[in-house]
Amino acid sequence: MISIGTLLGVALLVTGIVMSPLLTLTTIVVKGRDAVPEDVIVGAAADQIGQPLAAINFDAIRDRLSTVPRIQSFATELQPPHTLVIRVVERQAIGVLVADGGWTVVDVAGVVIDTQDIKPPRLPEIDVPTTSDRGFAAIAETLASFPSSVRHGIAVISATTRDSVRFELRGTGHQIIWGSPNDSLLKLSVMERALEVANARFGRYEIDVSAPDNIVLQPIS
Repeated sequence: MISIGTLLGVALLVTGIVMSPLLTLTTIVVKGRDAVPEDVIVGAAADQIGQPLAAINFDAIRDRLSTVPRIQSFATELQPPHTLVIRVVERQAIGVLVADGGWTVVDVAGVVIDTQDIKPPRLPEIDVPTTSDRGFAAIAETLASFPSSVRHGIAVISATTRDSVRFELRGTGHQIIWGSPNDSLLKLSVMERALEVANARFGRYEIDVSAPDNIVLQPIS
């Protein structure tokens, strides 16, 4: 039989190993980041450097990273003997809203992830008073269904109901009546073909793809 003394000895040995300098944190590796500065993420765990891996305060790291608006979620992973990996998932900007003296950058959930004095050039302006406006959800769902190349081509997008999404394209000034966020892939395909026709005719057009099997082009005077 294994004696209590033997078990205690094994426990002390294991504790000694996990708490020993041989398994202390010396390196923090960040993965998945893009817009969030790496030093912000590393800084959330920097005070843990030198701690035994078993004694790292993950609650403190979580509390600090949760204050970074651009981070949607994150996960930590220990890689003995000396490394902590922090994997982050960033919130993706879908558009900007007018704010007092500037612009707020928001994600699909309406979370403000940045504020800027100058309007960002590659994000559509979302023409609603606030993200709690009933039109915002329809706009956000629509923008989230678009590839970034399409989103970047939108100057202004608006809606007052789920079925009234419409937007203006940069450069050409074409007005697109989108309707609801439903059938986005089909509407995108139809819109691309309609834009080829409109651009060949020159001028500005209102293009209604809200019923994609019956598109309507009307010149804008």
